[in-house]
Amino acid sequence: MKRIVTGVIFLVGFLMTVSPVLGATKNLVPNGGFEIKATENLPEGWQTKVYRGTSADFGFNDTEKHGQSYSFMININPPGGSVLFYPDKNIADIKPGKKYQFSVWVKAKGLGYSPNFIAPAIRINYKPTRLSPVPTIDLMLEMKGENEWKNLTLTTVAPPDATEITVDFLLTKGTIWIDDLEITEVE
Repeated sequence: MKRIVTGVIFLVGFLMTVSPVLGATKNLVPNGGFEIKATENLPEGWQTKVYRGTSADFGFNDTEKHGQSYSFMININPPGGSVLFYPDKNIADIKPGKKYQFSVWVKAKGLGYSPNFIAPAIRINYKPTRLSPVPTIDLMLEMKGENEWKNLTLTTVAPPDATEITVDFLLTKGTIWIDDLEITEVE
């Protein structure tokens, strides 16, 4: 009888420990927490494009972070301009016709339009076929009046021939901290 009770207790404990892991969905974004550094100013697997006439600073921040050790900070110096931040490889392992949720934690200060009236945004799309209009999170709208970390989410359905997801942070003015970026398949 003791063996049965001990076995049941062990089994219940094991299932309580393992079940959250079994129910968890896989994050498709490599280094989405920006914990692995490629260089002093750039996370592994990510790159930036700074457009002509724009001055920007990039770095890891261990004080303004949502989770773990770092967030990634991008500061666009006045008068603003245009900076693109994106994974250096498109995100693969996409299943056509499946629903995907994009989730990211963002903190921002001084966001604004670029001198060319471009709005800061996060764009998500698929390849080879792209969705139109492009699924976009408008950072000016979402972060207006926000001073703390905010979770931004967007759910899309992959086109019938989708093989990859693209993610672009288009930034124009001010400072933004990005952390805990995830793309997961949802039911």
